[in-house]
Amino acid sequence: MYGIGMARGMVAVIKRMVRPVATIEFPEVTRPMSPRARTNLLWFDERCTGCSTCAQACPDGCILVHTSPNPDGTLEKVRYEIDFRICMYCGLCVEACPYQAIQAGGVFEDAVYEFDTMYKDKHALTKLAHEHLRRNDYQYPHGQRAPQDVIEVIEIEHARAPQPVSKAERVIETRLRG
Repeated sequence: MYGIGMARGMVAVIKRMVRPVATIEFPEVTRPMSPRARTNLLWFDERCTGCSTCAQACPDGCILVHTSPNPDGTLEKVRYEIDFRICMYCGLCVEACPYQAIQAGGVFEDAVYEFDTMYKDKHALTKLAHEHLRRNDYQYPHGQRAPQDVIEVIEIEHARAPQPVSKAERVIETRLRG
């Protein structure tokens, strides 16, 4: 009977019409993401020793690590760069790092207007990591709390940085002035 199939189809359509809309207005509205989601990689300079295990594990070759030896035997990280333009977010670099210096769990903000902005050097990566720590009560993505000296450095950098003024604050300020 053809009528039963049509009736079932119409019931499914009507149920869907009554439900709230599932579409979100990205990037203005974002959904909560799972802590285990493979989103942007966060690189924590204070945890990194410069061993380049992450770069060796990367199948795309999007991680560049260049170090120079210090007199005390440690390695100075001269360059650390991640090219997110070719990264496939496989997480092999996260698994390979013995010091948990690179972790998945940053914000998912890969929708950009300029393709070249997805290439991050060590300064941009450190800024992203510090913003993540500040927004998440100084917790690393894997759950460990950041050391106190790192927290102090982040707070000093945040106090020195010029604070962005929102559009609403600018409107209020101009109305108060005259």
